[in-house]
Amino acid sequence: MAIRLENDFCGIDFDPVNGAVTSLFDKAGGIELIAEPRLADNFRLLLPLPDLHGNYVEGKEQRLTHVEEDEAHLTLRWDGPLTNARGDYDVSVTMTIVLSAPAVTFRLEVENRTDLELAEAWYPILGGLLGLGDERVRRDTCLMVANDLGDERNVFRRFGATNELGTPLPEWLFTYPTPLSMPWCDLFNRRLGRGLYFASHDTLARFKGVRLALYPGSGRGRVNDDWPRPGEVDAATPVGVIANWFHFPYTPPGGRFDGSTIVVQFHDGDWRQAAAVYREWFTSRFPLVDPRKSWMRRDMTAFQDTMFMLPEGNVTVTFSEIPRWARDARNHGVRHVLISGWNVGGHDGGYPQYEPDPRLGTWEELETGIRACHEMDVKVFLFVNIHPADTAIDWYKNELHRYAVLNPWGDRTAATGWGMGTLGARLGLTHPTLERMGAGVPQVRDIFVRQMRRLAEIGADGVHIDKCHPFGLDFNPLAEGGPDRADWEGTLRCVETMLDTCREVNPEFSLSAESAWDRILSYTDVTWWAPIDRPSLMKFTFPQWLPARAVNQPFAYNVVNEAVYRGWGLLVGPGNYTASMADPLFAPLAAYIKEVQRIRQELKDTLFLGELLDPPSVLIEGPFAGSEYARLGLFRNSETGQCACVLANLGDEPLETVFGGFDANASGCVYVYQPFEPRREVKLPFTTKMAPERFVVLVER
Repeated sequence: MAIRLENDFCGIDFDPVNGAVTSLFDKAGGIELIAEPRLADNFRLLLPLPDLHGNYVEGKEQRLTHVEEDEAHLTLRWDGPLTNARGDYDVSVTMTIVLSAPAVTFRLEVENRTDLELAEAWYPILGGLLGLGDERVRRDTCLMVANDLGDERNVFRRFGATNELGTPLPEWLFTYPTPLSMPWCDLFNRRLGRGLYFASHDTLARFKGVRLALYPGSGRGRVNDDWPRPGEVDAATPVGVIANWFHFPYTPPGGRFDGSTIVVQFHDGDWRQAAAVYREWFTSRFPLVDPRKSWMRRDMTAFQDTMFMLPEGNVTVTFSEIPRWARDARNHGVRHVLISGWNVGGHDGGYPQYEPDPRLGTWEELETGIRACHEMDVKVFLFVNIHPADTAIDWYKNELHRYAVLNPWGDRTAATGWGMGTLGARLGLTHPTLERMGAGVPQVRDIFVRQMRRLAEIGADGVHIDKCHPFGLDFNPLAEGGPDRADWEGTLRCVETMLDTCREVNPEFSLSAESAWDRILSYTDVTWWAPIDRPSLMKFTFPQWLPARAVNQPFAYNVVNEAVYRGWGLLVGPGNYTASMADPLFAPLAAYIKEVQRIRQELKDTLFLGELLDPPSVLIEGPFAGSEYARLGLFRNSETGQCACVLANLGDEPLETVFGGFDANASGCVYVYQPFEPRREVKLPFTTKMAPERFVVLVER
């Protein structure tokens, strides 16, 4: 008889012989998740041998030795030795399963008494998934993967794969903290209005991921549906998806692995409900920065960014020219500037030598330039990095090479780099070589923090940390913590120490980061990147998160419009970050940005600091309602509840729209804001013909 644990929400069964998960039943939805129990599984461990690094031990092949259960808790234990074809291993495994209201949680503990490392731990392995619902609807089940964009795909019709070498099954691997922004995914079926949240709730900053595989394989190259067709497999061959989370603990001999809590939770609706579940858990464990307490999040609707010097030595702006350069931004409504490429070696060169390059000027000239910006009410922050080191500099050859991120065999990870100032550099042939240093190494953190304090001392208002997404595993013996934690925990410690140190000098010192990692939200909610013409799952989950859209070409009106209707920041870099907003080629767009700034500053509490409502609920008629070039964003002021609707026409022809009002307010009047026009008040319904590549904002009166 199966080992069973159940409550009012779900029931879960385990095989009494090997402890495999044979059933996971959603009582509210009437859904059996393990639709093909012949693929039932539980855990897998990797114990590398000298001649067989891929030495896996399958949990479903082990005999369950001990069971403890009460009303809501179940403990399964495999006391060992665990076995596979290569031998016996003195390892014991304990899996703890808890029913907590609608959620089922799994924890795995491994006692490693061998002379081997425990390299990987997979759990819980849920095998035999065919989608949610019965035969009529289950193949409409979609997967949402929680990266910054949100990656939705229908793996129960078209599985696809990322890995095609060395594994017999087509396989998707999604790792956290990159490329996943948050450690969760969701299976949902819109026809059923039901979903399954599958997440790692972990207070440790460590590298892990989720895996999906299709057994027995796929029909690669087929149109629309690549699953095995009826008749292509016999009745003895099971078909289904196998899903699991995996960790890379590299637990040493005699050590103990304590895994993260894996949460399985059925829910109503789609991925939006899953995002709410994760946000509730995350905010109960980690602090979020207050958007209204940082000038960078509160006030910086746009900023001008210029690379003062390229890594090939091309100079675009010197420190003595900072006042003119900043004035160009201020004259176009932009009161925040980012100085990039200011350091020895220029932009993406010379790292980590964060001191002025003599070709641009001195510390005193940089300080004078920052002071001039402050006198015109312009904030200044500077471009920096934590991890990259230029392999050509003497500092690297004499010391920094010792701090490089290493693989298990002590080799340095692949180098990278970015070139800009010559054709060969832009082709990736002649750019500086940058190698990753691990932030788990205390000396790396000390180097960074010491130099950032100097920036605060000369008056900088903050820094932008670029490429702030650490490396997966670091085996450098100088790094603190295990390989899966060293760089990640080290980066968080580095950022926190840097802010504390700089705020001793300037309490308002702020930070932005090129990162969509959720844990960075404890230190900043301002980031660089933003998806192109796509909503952001990260921003839906954490509304205060502020991505920025790059505006670096002179006719990018729709990029500006997108930032407005999504509530994003504007990263203004004329001439691909080589000029200022006074550049003659950029002048018409700069004038447009000035108008956008005027409108967004007046409506900042709603359009910029307010809540973006998804899905939007407004009354729209006319050609706009059916146009592929129409875009809409609905915002609500968190303080007053007042709503504002942004309508954008991204097409190259005028587009008529009839705005009937907000669902909760479909009568009376609204205020109308448009670039180059004064605010006016109109009665509802409001009809307008929107010009190409322009927007209109309608605000509740």
